[in-house]
Amino acid sequence: MPEVKVSATHRRRPRAALFVSLIALVLSLTLAACSDPASDRNKRPESSALSVAAAFYPIEEIVRTVGGDAVAVFGLTPPGEGAHDLQLTASQVTKLGKVHIVFYIGDGFQPGVEKVLSTLPDSVQKVDLLKGLTVLDVVPQLEGTEGETDGEVLASGKDPHVWLDPANMAAMARTVASVLSSVDGIDDSAVLAAADAYVTELEALGAEFDSALANCESRALVTSHRAFEYIAQRVDLRQVAIAGVSPDEEPSAKSLKAIARFADANGVSTIFFETLLPADLARTIADEIGATTDLLDPIEGFSQEDLDAGASYLVAQRANLERLRKGLKCS
Repeated sequence: MPEVKVSATHRRRPRAALFVSLIALVLSLTLAACSDPASDRNKRPESSALSVAAAFYPIEEIVRTVGGDAVAVFGLTPPGEGAHDLQLTASQVTKLGKVHIVFYIGDGFQPGVEKVLSTLPDSVQKVDLLKGLTVLDVVPQLEGTEGETDGEVLASGKDPHVWLDPANMAAMARTVASVLSSVDGIDDSAVLAAADAYVTELEALGAEFDSALANCESRALVTSHRAFEYIAQRVDLRQVAIAGVSPDEEPSAKSLKAIARFADANGVSTIFFETLLPADLARTIADEIGATTDLLDPIEGFSQEDLDAGASYLVAQRANLERLRKGLKCS
């Protein structure tokens, strides 16, 4: 390596100038060390999209739709996997520690995710989208059944499936827009406009549910587990779920008989099952009362194949609505 020669001019640099330079360096390092991580949250990383994590699919769709090209979205729940029992991998945890914002649903809906969030630095903004929503209590559903709740009850004993009412999706979209638009360097007008457009679509979807399910021969909704209480309450349906304390736990014979009696007495002609749960129990009750079975999607997530084919919350909910309209014999 060639020797670097220092000029005579540099060797004779006045001590006062050196002292001033050292003071400036110390001050700059001190200011950097004392900067508030919370204030850094409002600064968009230069020359790149804002890195944002979304805990599971409905939130991921909101963030992608509202944020557009301004955000790079990191979905925590892989396609085709359940959200509630998700355990993050080491690589996910490492990546999560480098994002700018994390949007999630708290109160124990995803315990594995919340445990990791509690360890992240203050520079990562954590936004619980459950806050500000009216969250329903989980209450005994039907006399004669055992195990009134499913495995996706929040730590507070409330029902986590808020996203199945389009009104709650709209409220979460507005929260996401408010958070994103406050970040320096984000085109807030574009974010707010995208949120307004998405909310308009969600409000139209909600109106479709209200209208299509207003006049039905039966107002009893029998499902494989308690995921649909929010939409049931919105349109004045009574939901009764087959599953016991967890979606994959078989209910007792006593519970099955009580649900079958309820379904028969309330003119139920369709028993609904879900994509991630076996349909055999739904078919057992349906066979006993001479009913059919059909699918309802809780929209916790989609398979990669579904996503590649254009699956979305709006598409899935309209498919749910058509099945409900048909199954409840609505006019």
